[in-house]
Amino acid sequence: MTMREQESKVTYIRFQTRVQDAYSHRPTGVFMAVNALREFNEVAPYHMEELERHLSWLKMHLKSPPELKYDGNERALSWFHPRAKEPIKRVRAMVEILREYGVVIDQVSTDCPGYVVYEDGWQIVAKPFRR
Repeated sequence: MTMREQESKVTYIRFQTRVQDAYSHRPTGVFMAVNALREFNEVAPYHMEELERHLSWLKMHLKSPPELKYDGNERALSWFHPRAKEPIKRVRAMVEILREYGVVIDQVSTDCPGYVVYEDGWQIVAKPFRR
């Protein structure tokens, strides 16, 4: 690999649980973990307010890619571009709250997420390569 190729590689970031999604057979993401926490656990009001504040900001500023709902994209995963500083900061704050309730979230990264089916300034959606 040339020096130019190494410089042009982007390392994408994903926050995921250790719970496998029934459709994608991949680990579920942090947003599904927040939804599950809201549905099934008693969350302290101040934590709920903080989660809602971050989720509202993300909903306002981070597009929900329609490609995630298309047939054939069931295995697709969302990844943050490293330049998505503010969204990543907010997700990390949510991860800290999730961890307080025993939810294990891993931050994973890759420079080869698969076939990219969507991209904007802060995120990509990619279908993992088959093994």
